[in-house]
Amino acid sequence: MKLDTTLLTAALAPVFTSLCAAQSTDWATFVREDSRISAPSALVLQDSQEKDMAWGDFDRDGWIDLLVVRKQPFTTQGRYRNVLLMNESGTLTERTSQYASASSVSGDQGFLTPTNDRDVAVGDLDGDGWLDFVTATTFSPGQPKHISHPRVYMNLGEVNGQWQGFFYDEARIPDWGTYPNMCGIAIGDVTGDSFPEIYFSHYEQQAQVDLNDRLLINDGSGFFTDESSARMTTSMRASSFGTSATIEDMNLDGVNDVVSISGSGATGGLTRSSIAYNNPNNEGFFNILQEPYSGAPYHVSVGDLNNDGQPDLIISDDADDRYLLNQGNDPFGRVNWGPANTFGTDDGFASNNLIVDLNGDEFPEAIICDVDVDISGCNRRLHIYHNRGGTVGGMVTLREERSGNTYGASGLPELEGVHDVAPIDIDNDGDLDLVIGRCDGTRVYMNQRDQLGTDYCQDANGNSSGVPADISAVGSPVLEANDVTLICEDMPANTFGFFLASRTRGSLANPGGSLGDLCILGDIGRYVGPGQILNSGASGTIQLAIDVDNIPQPTGGVGMLAGEQWQFQTWFRDNLLGLTTSNFSDAVSIELR
Repeated sequence: MKLDTTLLTAALAPVFTSLCAAQSTDWATFVREDSRISAPSALVLQDSQEKDMAWGDFDRDGWIDLLVVRKQPFTTQGRYRNVLLMNESGTLTERTSQYASASSVSGDQGFLTPTNDRDVAVGDLDGDGWLDFVTATTFSPGQPKHISHPRVYMNLGEVNGQWQGFFYDEARIPDWGTYPNMCGIAIGDVTGDSFPEIYFSHYEQQAQVDLNDRLLINDGSGFFTDESSARMTTSMRASSFGTSATIEDMNLDGVNDVVSISGSGATGGLTRSSIAYNNPNNEGFFNILQEPYSGAPYHVSVGDLNNDGQPDLIISDDADDRYLLNQGNDPFGRVNWGPANTFGTDDGFASNNLIVDLNGDEFPEAIICDVDVDISGCNRRLHIYHNRGGTVGGMVTLREERSGNTYGASGLPELEGVHDVAPIDIDNDGDLDLVIGRCDGTRVYMNQRDQLGTDYCQDANGNSSGVPADISAVGSPVLEANDVTLICEDMPANTFGFFLASRTRGSLANPGGSLGDLCILGDIGRYVGPGQILNSGASGTIQLAIDVDNIPQPTGGVGMLAGEQWQFQTWFRDNLLGLTTSNFSDAVSIELR
């Protein structure tokens, strides 16, 4: 077969002029696999306690591990032990006694000691290359320091090639007296010495206690002093009902700021989201306070929603959830925030929210956990809002995908009673899976957006970008799922192209004068229908979710059969020495079951 590139150029010229950045309609598919957790069922799979999670590669073996703190509900009494789940080749295995029970306090058993921990955060506190972690503790007035205060766990690293686990060290933080009710934790460097600080948001609303948030400064070895009042104004620290904090460079001036939620006792009746801006001329000292939103916010997360390189905000509210887009800085170095866009009506106070890319399209999703264990019946649920994208730097669309009783992502049932979600790559396949902490136990959902197919023709000619264009496929290997997305990377920037399909492999050099090789022969179909001719944009990438029941062929669309091999390749406009021509990617062969 011969492709007439002259005719293609003429036919596609009017289409090219109308192309714009397309919304992302590709979505994620999940399959429940609770067998990925190996632990006493009462601690994890059937655990009814409220949960908060943090994660990281603690033993540096290349697999992401998981921490779970089990919270005391406000309406019940009692403290609970926590759980360390080590990822052992794709199985989260309970290893708390082995790796998290050492302590500097006589009689204390580290993570096994029942506490009222309500948050957990991870960071390398002493700069030794091993991740440590911190828990925030509430509602333990009058108890000894190791029970009533936040707890710092240091990673002991390796000895003779054997990981030693974690060690609770009471001396790492100062003594605050009898009532330090800390609820949220942020870890990050605010002084510019590469050693992270710890910021605690304060929860208690009683007037007789100190309601201030706390900023702890790292001495460079993982020991901390409270320098809150010296580095932050009274208004910045004032808090009650403080539930959330994070440390990020919000105005991109090279120094990290503090983003937090503080509540009614400090702000005259309104809960607020606030940003304390770090002074770039006196790093580590904060000189500007901004309140982007007030009302009834409960949790805040920072992430780049519209893929423009600037941090945006998601705020879960007791009413409608909102996102605010970063529109650059004003003359004083504060972020100019766009309007507080409503994107979902929640079920009340959110225990957590996250900004994370579940489908790999660089437009991250919003995850809202709208449950508190104190709310009877566990009938509030998780919301996952698919970021359908838009133009880079422009508005985005956050939409909760729903099909029947499935919400948030394909394959997930109605997610009632979810306290927290850990989006981690459990099986090291390059996509994010979900560990979901519910009021009736923990669930594991594996992301099925795996790499599909086998590449061939990998010696494809280079193009004007300087490298060969590369085609790949991701999605579900199951035919009935109808979840296959073709992706072509390393194309020239801002060119147009489309995908080709055939049942037959082959090799034809420079068809129609093209610079590349056609690696499929026989009956060749072209994805040139509405929305299928794509612009590579600045990234030099195009992608298309295809319908496996309607693959284009010269005589019309045909359905793929289980066990049948199909070949796909990319054609795109290119140039050589200023002369307009065309080129091809390598090819990928896909077989679904």
